[in-house]
Amino acid sequence: MADRDFFGSKNPQAVLKHGLLTRYAHYFAGRAGHATGGRLAFIDGYSGAGRYEDGSQGSPLLLASSAKRAETINRDVMLAFVEPDAAVRRRLSVNLAEAGVEFDVLLDRPLESVIDELLDRYSDRAVLLFVDPFGLALSYETLVRVLRRSRQRGPVDVLLHFSTLSIARMGRAAVKGAGAASNATQLDRALGPVDWRAALKDLPELDGAPTQAAIDLAQQFNAAIASECGVPSLSVPIRKRPEHLPLFVLTLFCRDPVGKALWDFADMAGKACVDWLMRCESDDYETYLARQEIAPSLFPLHSEPSESEINRVLDARAHDYLPVHLADLVRRAGLVRLQDDPGSTYGRLLGVAREKHVRVAMSALVEQGLVDIAQPGQVRNAVYRWLGQE
Repeated sequence: MADRDFFGSKNPQAVLKHGLLTRYAHYFAGRAGHATGGRLAFIDGYSGAGRYEDGSQGSPLLLASSAKRAETINRDVMLAFVEPDAAVRRRLSVNLAEAGVEFDVLLDRPLESVIDELLDRYSDRAVLLFVDPFGLALSYETLVRVLRRSRQRGPVDVLLHFSTLSIARMGRAAVKGAGAASNATQLDRALGPVDWRAALKDLPELDGAPTQAAIDLAQQFNAAIASECGVPSLSVPIRKRPEHLPLFVLTLFCRDPVGKALWDFADMAGKACVDWLMRCESDDYETYLARQEIAPSLFPLHSEPSESEINRVLDARAHDYLPVHLADLVRRAGLVRLQDDPGSTYGRLLGVAREKHVRVAMSALVEQGLVDIAQPGQVRNAVYRWLGQE
């Protein structure tokens, strides 16, 4: 059952998550709609009430707004909502009606039991599936089955909330013997071939060690999916506050022949970071500045930050980090096309920096004679070659 307090107000991590969702939904409508004559479906697999008690929109209303916006580019989007909790579903129905949202179906069974039915229903449409549970999500086998269908029909992109917090908590409990059978069964079901026991068994007694191990498991999970389905992915860390470890990663699974979608998703994450920092309280912003080693005297630290101030901070951080990081990346590889691995391109600024920052950094490396362009193109798909000393 949903946590009643969860729906009180939109927390900062939800602002970041929803910022990515809305940006990608619009992008998906433009990109994937070409393959299906403009026909799409947005499926919200863990819908919730649709609106927070403070009036902020939840994912169902955000997706409905994205669907309405898609009409301006000649897209026909059907909406499907899945919410098994009866009380929450009633609130969702009221919120959808009050907002005048037209939708196709509102299902009262768990996503696991209806996903095949929904994919059959939308077999002639490109599908964006948003999977945002309170804990563990779809089973590994179900996700594999869903993604394999994207090879047999129109595009099926999955935006998955992968709960590193739940995996760290349940996994540590299981290896220590607390609720071992139940936790182990759930983790085996969710993670499939990923060896979570080995990753969580002998961890150092350090704060954050289980969470970091769970983040590593997310990467192993993505690699397993890619190996089994041929679908690449990109995971963006989602934090409650800048100084916190990630609560979860938001992973996009996308079979894109051009290879551009994951690159653009990384850029969207950098834009959503601004939304998130705007939502953070002033003390969180001060902590962020301190962690990024930006001189406090440059900014008014005792007031809510403005968007221009946040962008100045992010620009400064990217200027300090990316040229060094990208020079090392090209040096080690010899030849690099950045869009082949957006996660490696952005490094620890994934979800913070944007494409414009990468472009500035690469231009600086070319001007310095450390790198040249072996194959022309845009910053994402040009091939860069190392010229500097080893």
